[in-house]
Amino acid sequence: MSLKLAGYLFTGPFPIATTEIRANQVPVVFAIVAKGGQSWAPVFRVIDVGASPDEGMRFAEHERSKDWKPQAGETVGVYLFYAARSEHTGMDRERIAEALRREYDPPRGLV
Repeated sequence: MSLKLAGYLFTGPFPIATTEIRANQVPVVFAIVAKGGQSWAPVFRVIDVGASPDEGMRFAEHERSKDWKPQAGETVGVYLFYAARSEHTGMDRERIAEALRREYDPPRGLV
């Protein structure tokens, strides 16, 4: 499934516990998103947004992962925007993440 956030196409959801971005993989801008509501009318809430460093990351070990908790009736997953090094620098990824944080005001931001 895909989710469009501020014009960027994110792929997911992936489980927080097992998802990682390795140093040899394409770096990402990530969104932690809670999905709730009815199956025919889902509601998506942005909980957190960030960017992977060039050395990679494990989402389960992220410093803010303890804050990525669902509310009643929600499931939480990781959505990824793949930001190839040939097109986006580390600073570009951080700028995209910051713009998304401003637009969606995590953890309250509804998509």
